[in-house]
Amino acid sequence: MAKKVKLRGSSDADKLAAIRTQLPAATATAYLNAGTNGPLPQSAHQALIEAARAELEQGRIGPNVYPGMFEALSRTRATIAGMLNVEPSEIGLMRSTTEGMNVALLGIAWRPGDEIVTTQLEHICLFSALGLLSHRQGATIRTVDVGNGGDDVLGAIQAALTPRTRVLAISHIQWSTGAVMPLKEIAALARERGILTMVDAAQSVGQIPLDLHDLGVDAYAMAGQKWLCGPGGTGALFVRRDRIGDIRPTYLRYGTFDSYGFVVPPEGAARYEMGEVYSPAIRALDAGLTWMREDVELTWAYARVAALGARLADGLARIKGVCLLTPRDRMAGLVSFKVDGIPPRQLSDAAYERGFTIRSVDQRPGPAAVRASTGWWCTEAEIDGLIDLIGEFAKKGIA
Repeated sequence: MAKKVKLRGSSDADKLAAIRTQLPAATATAYLNAGTNGPLPQSAHQALIEAARAELEQGRIGPNVYPGMFEALSRTRATIAGMLNVEPSEIGLMRSTTEGMNVALLGIAWRPGDEIVTTQLEHICLFSALGLLSHRQGATIRTVDVGNGGDDVLGAIQAALTPRTRVLAISHIQWSTGAVMPLKEIAALARERGILTMVDAAQSVGQIPLDLHDLGVDAYAMAGQKWLCGPGGTGALFVRRDRIGDIRPTYLRYGTFDSYGFVVPPEGAARYEMGEVYSPAIRALDAGLTWMREDVELTWAYARVAALGARLADGLARIKGVCLLTPRDRMAGLVSFKVDGIPPRQLSDAAYERGFTIRSVDQRPGPAAVRASTGWWCTEAEIDGLIDLIGEFAKKGIA
């Protein structure tokens, strides 16, 4: 078993030091790329190894295998629901944010000419799902230019809505600029017009405090491997209980039929799940999230992410030749920037060689930039070190 480290009641410095012993990757490098994959906790790794070893040594089937798997699925739904202030029945386990968005979007009974409103900042995986809808169902996609996400996003979206708009598909935190969208106001605007709000939450879950009922969203798809520091191939989809009737299951799997062959979906958002999951990964996700909730403490983690994000943004903004793309009044811990004369990929590669793991973001249609994710496991010295390094690159270039 992973060593239990006491975190509650510790001083901030002692707590951070203890946390970092449980995240080996966070000490191998200055780990500033949770926006792609977060560092895996010892608790998650241990749960993964133990479950995989049991499959190896005891076999993958037997009297207790399925009951144990169903219990693990139920426990993980409840753990995620508790982090989002929703009911476990409103959570379906997915393999990625992309799967969750596809399930939500494809579950609508589309009619030719129906419209979906989105923004130009979205991730390519959301655009791919929307493109599929347009190709298969004849839906019209309206893409709104919201700049870097720091201007009048609500007004721009409102101007694009028409009586044919069925869905508003948008990220909570934009992957390319780090802008936190005014989601509560956007969802209220959509709800007034009978429009569903479906959210790409790849960058928000685990980065900022969330209460999905208070936000008023209808569907919220999230990743397990990013800010939640879970294994790959994990994620979840929230569907508000009163919208489950509006979003039909995308998959029909074992357990969705009665003895006469009639389709009888499971109760709640579990109806959206595929039956085949990698059980060790589910157990690892739950173990890591339990550690985050009980030991790290989410309120502490969220506050630290925001404080470190502000520290990094403030430092970068003072460097000549650096353009900060993240709106300062609408940000958390995802900081996006450019350095004059240095291609993003070259900059991120050079930073990695100097011990800083950051990410270049150069996929269209988003702006070409470099992105740093200020995880709660990072130290102030690492943030300041990255600021100094970017200042050096901006002044001298990269040899």
